[in-house]
This record gives sequence, structure tokens and C-alpha cells, in this order.
Amino acid sequence: MVFSRLKSGAFILLISGIICKFLGAFFRLPLTNMLGIEGIGIFQLVMSLYSCALVLTSGGVSASLSKLISSARANERTEKISHYFKQALFTSVGIGLIIGLIFIIFGRYIAFFQNIASASSYYLFVLMLPLGAGLATLRGFFQGYQNMLPTAISQVVEQVFKFIFGLLFAYYFSKIGLAEGVFGAFLGVTISEAVALLYLVIHYSIKNKNKKEVYSREYSRILRKEFNSALFPLTFSAAVLPIVNAFEGLVIIPRLMHGGLTSQVATELYGLQAGVVGALLNFPLIISIAVTTSLLPNISYHISRGDGGKRIIENGLKILLYLILPTTFGIVAISKPVFAFMYSDMTSSMQAVAFNLMFYGAFSIIFTAIMQFVVMLLQANGEFNYILLITVLGGIVKAGLSFSLASVSSINIYAILLSNIAMTTIVCLLGLYRLKHIVSFSLPFMQILTLIFGTFLMYLAVYTFVASSYFSPIVNIILGIFIGVIIYLVLTISYLIKLFPKYRTKVFKKAK
Repeated sequence: MVFSRLKSGAFILLISGIICKFLGAFFRLPLTNMLGIEGIGIFQLVMSLYSCALVLTSGGVSASLSKLISSARANERTEKISHYFKQALFTSVGIGLIIGLIFIIFGRYIAFFQNIASASSYYLFVLMLPLGAGLATLRGFFQGYQNMLPTAISQVVEQVFKFIFGLLFAYYFSKIGLAEGVFGAFLGVTISEAVALLYLVIHYSIKNKNKKEVYSREYSRILRKEFNSALFPLTFSAAVLPIVNAFEGLVIIPRLMHGGLTSQVATELYGLQAGVVGALLNFPLIISIAVTTSLLPNISYHISRGDGGKRIIENGLKILLYLILPTTFGIVAISKPVFAFMYSDMTSSMQAVAFNLMFYGAFSIIFTAIMQFVVMLLQANGEFNYILLITVLGGIVKAGLSFSLASVSSINIYAILLSNIAMTTIVCLLGLYRLKHIVSFSLPFMQILTLIFGTFLMYLAVYTFVASSYFSPIVNIILGIFIGVIIYLVLTISYLIKLFPKYRTKVFKKAK
């Protein structure tokens, strides 16, 4: 029952994530052609700071609300839920307004440091951050009830309106200049957040229209302390990676130039890595996000009832690895013709760099997915301060490696990938060390080997086929994906049978 709920929740988020990623990719494609590689580099410089500010505003809200609400439900203390929600909303929106005002004051100085002609995009943060805080709070509320549908719908709504208004305003303002075109794109993002928030507010109002709860001052203080003990460590730990990414956005261009590159080439390389490659390569992470988001309230619920949920953890990890390995390297295998088709103006040398970034970045994506799973288990077990400790340590290592390696001419932009692998490895190892004293779960080595072998052969087959000249590039890509799916399914059938034993039993009974 619980595992089926996990699968349905993960499936809903996976489908919405795929839709959102496709819409995001279709948004980036015309936006890149509209603004150029340099313009998308400016867009990513601003986006890195926005992501950092958004995490500081509401990075821990969804996870902490999901964890606390599911625990309150498990202990039949549902009177706590309304207070948790109000506290989350008040805190995150308030922080968003404060940070937004800071960007209004210092935005022009930041833009000057980044060599951006206009700071207008930063002025929008005063609207975008409170809207993002409201979205995170409401999504966390529904996730605590293991209801992933409102989150999924709001994500799709947000992406649809971002696609429409982001491109519309980017096209209109890009006639003035590149920085103004980036402002237009962020104006569309602001509108999309407002529409998605409106949907969630209406849904929440219908669900809770008759719920009014009153607390004593002392009880409210206790609940506030419970909420803050989860929120702030999770917020700061979630902020580590965006802060490091923002740091990279601030220093990467000067460091690349210090290594011998011109300002334009350095900006183009960063735009290529963060905007073009990142948009495609981050696609598999929707799998880990879907699995961990749906798993967190389930595990928290079981832990609160005295059951560690060993079977759910193991099945969740098996599903994650089964899906993310072939998806990641499958995307890498088809990336060359995809780049040639989607970015016709990209030079052959840039396409070669993009493929190398994709290939080496694939390992970074796998490590990131495992790290997200490990951090989710620590969250479910209430290890909030330990999460903060290990993520800060990993973030320091990542920032230091990015800064030092980016100026090495033979490494340059690849420093971002190497530093990310180092950070995720540190967090995973330290997280697993802590978990072995808290929760018991395992994954047999032969099953992992089966997945690696299947992924390797699938990659070789797809890469070879799409590089051929049998058909047109589009047909080669479609057939290559189909061939890859068949090969992977055949090679990993034993893994699937072990993952779903009850279906194996049904098949054997029918056969008899």
C-alpha cells in the first residue's frame, strides 16, 4: 500500500518533471537563438544569483513542511499542521522581501562587477522571491499529505506561462539590448510564478476553507521552535550549492580570463556549460527529485511510527538507479546530433566542447542524484544539523576547486564539473557514514553491476547508431532512443524481476 503510494507519487512528479524539462528546453532553444551564446551567458549569470536568493528564501520550506506534517499525521497531532504552514509562509515570504530589497539597492553594483550592461533583471527579485516562497510553502504543505498532484500541476502551469511570456518579453526587449532581453525573460518568469501561486492558493482555500485552529501562546512558541529547528538548517544546507554556483557566476569569467581566454570566449564557455549543456544534462535529475520528494514524507511517517521503512528505502534507491543511469548516458549518446539540430549557429569546435562537457558531466549528475537520496534519508531521520555540516564542507571544497582550477588553461570550464564531483562525493561518503548508525538498507553488488553493464552497452549502441548516416538526424535520434530502451530492458530484466517480486509470482502462476 505504502510502496504503491510512493510509486504513484514519484510517477506523478516524474511525468510533470519531464513535461517541465521539455518546456524548459523549448524555452532555452529559442531564447538562446534570440539572445545568442553571450546573451544566454548573461541570463545564467543572473539566474545563478536568483537561484541562490530563492534557496535562501525558501530552500528548506518544502522539505521541512513535508517532514513535519507527515510526522504530525503519523503521531495523530494534526492540530500542529496549520501552525507549521503559517509559520513557514510568514518566514519565507518575509525573508524573500528583505533579500529582494537588498538586490534593488546593490543590483547595479553586482551587474557592474559581472560586466552586465543593465541591472534591471535584479530589480525583479523583489517580486520573484516572495512569489517563489509562497509556491514552496504550498507545495510542501501538500507533499506532507503525500499528495503530489498540486505540486505537479503548479510546476507545469509555471513552465507553460514562462514559455509564453518569457519568450514574448525577451523578444520585445532584446531589440534594445542583450541585458534588456534577459530582463524580458525574467519578467516572464515573474508572471509564471504569480499564475502558479494563484492556482495553489485556490486549491488550498478549497481544501481548508472550514479549518480554524487556536493555540495558546506557549504552545505556539513550542511549535515555532520545532519548525525553526528543521527549517533553518535545511534552508542553509540547501543554499550551499546555489551560493557556490553564485560564487562561480561571479568569479568564473575573471578566472577563465586569467587562464588566457578572452572575455567573450569565457562568457560563451560559461553560457555553453550552464545554459546549453546544463539545460540538457540536468534533465535526468527530475528522476531523483521525483523519487526523493515522494519518498521523504513516506520515510518520515514510518520513522515517526517506530518503523524505519527499510524496504521502501531499498526499493526507492533501486528505482532511482534503474532510471537515472540509462537516462543520463542515453542523453549523452544522442547529444551531438541534438546540438547540431537545435543550435545550428554553434561552431563545430563549440559542439565538440559541448559533447565533452556532456560526457564528463554525466558522472557529476549520477553523483548528484545519489547525494540527493542520501540527504533525503538524513532529512527523514531529523539529522538537519549534520546535513548542514557536510554540505558546507562539500561546498567549500567545490568553491575552492572551481576558483583554482578554472584558471588552469588545460582545465578551464571543466573545473565546474570536477569540483561538483568532488563535492557530491564528500557529501555522499559522510552521509552514508552517518546513516549506517541510524538506518539499515543495502543494494547487492551484482544488481549494481547489472545496471552498469546494461547502461554501458546501451550507450555504445545508441552513440554508434546516431552517428551513422542511415537516415536523417531526427530519425536516427528517435530510432536510437528506441534501440537503447530495448537493449537496456533486455539486459536488466533480472533486475526488474527482483525489484517487483509480486509481479513475478503472478506471471509464474499464470504460466502454470
